[in-house]
Amino acid sequence: CLLPPASCLLRACFLGCGEEDCGEMVERESLGKAGLSACARWFRAAEATGEFLGIRYGRMSEGSDEMEWLYVPHVECDGIGGFARLLREKGAVLPSLPVTNHPDRRVIRPLLNLFRKRRPVGKLAVRADWVPAGESQGGASKAVAWKVFSEEETERIRQKCRREGVTVNSFLLKGLDGAVRPDTREPGAAIPWMIPVNLRGDVTHADDTENHVSSVDVYVSPDDTVAEIQRGMRECLERGEHRANHLILCMGKHLSHRAKLWCVRKSGDEPKGNIGAFSNLGVWDAEKTMAPDTWLFCPPVCNVQLLGAGCVTFQNRLSLMIQGHVGLSERPEMVVGWMERWVESLRSSGKVC
Repeated sequence: CLLPPASCLLRACFLGCGEEDCGEMVERESLGKAGLSACARWFRAAEATGEFLGIRYGRMSEGSDEMEWLYVPHVECDGIGGFARLLREKGAVLPSLPVTNHPDRRVIRPLLNLFRKRRPVGKLAVRADWVPAGESQGGASKAVAWKVFSEEETERIRQKCRREGVTVNSFLLKGLDGAVRPDTREPGAAIPWMIPVNLRGDVTHADDTENHVSSVDVYVSPDDTVAEIQRGMRECLERGEHRANHLILCMGKHLSHRAKLWCVRKSGDEPKGNIGAFSNLGVWDAEKTMAPDTWLFCPPVCNVQLLGAGCVTFQNRLSLMIQGHVGLSERPEMVVGWMERWVESLRSSGKVC
């Protein structure tokens, strides 16, 4: 979610490629022989700028009406890994984690495809078109809203998507896009969304909860159908854009900590960039072998990613969560409005809930 533009990486090579500055040396010493993955090192650099990059989870035990907020450092885990860690801490047995549905081991072609990526015709929304985020105050955002569906509602959503030949992911992204679009400065523009992609199976680390993640940027126009959004996602994956982004992140292992900091700050100063991230952790414990808790999930937010939206289906119940940048903590009603519009769009698109 914090992938710097390729141009930033290239320029950073002239600032610190191969340097052994103090920050890098301390980082290596504190991590021991294993060290951090290339992806995690970027998150560590972002944290050094003052950003809070805890992946947000919510847990409500059976019979309770209080949500317990849990945060797993993104420098240690990705969304799937963090969820698995929390479940294992609660006693769940998870011998393996989901692997990628889009394996890709190519090198040159994905990079060429990414640099030649075509932008939509017409106006394209960028981060600068987003609502003003306000000043970061550190810590977790208080601008958060969520919705948990019943098993019956979740099944109706699945059936609707099966009938129409689309994925639940595409169906939910269509609703999310429509929910936040009225609060952009260019409601008629195509909006770029960052979609994380699980790389387990293509990438292997000693700890299966560590960051095995990349991403693609999907452009959504206001008149796009769910099928068109799904086609756009598939085209990104077929072109190997997730693979290319992973390779670019890995180039960062040749940069010093100082150079990474420069990249992160430079990326934050750019007006371009995605509007936000939407991440789906998939289906967990459909057989109901674990504790009957309610779970929520949402990717982190920061000054280069002002909105995070996430979903997970646990024990056959779909849950949605949105959070805004910490600068919106004094305006939580805006995020609540996004969630209300998102849920209403699901209702109006087929009486699924």
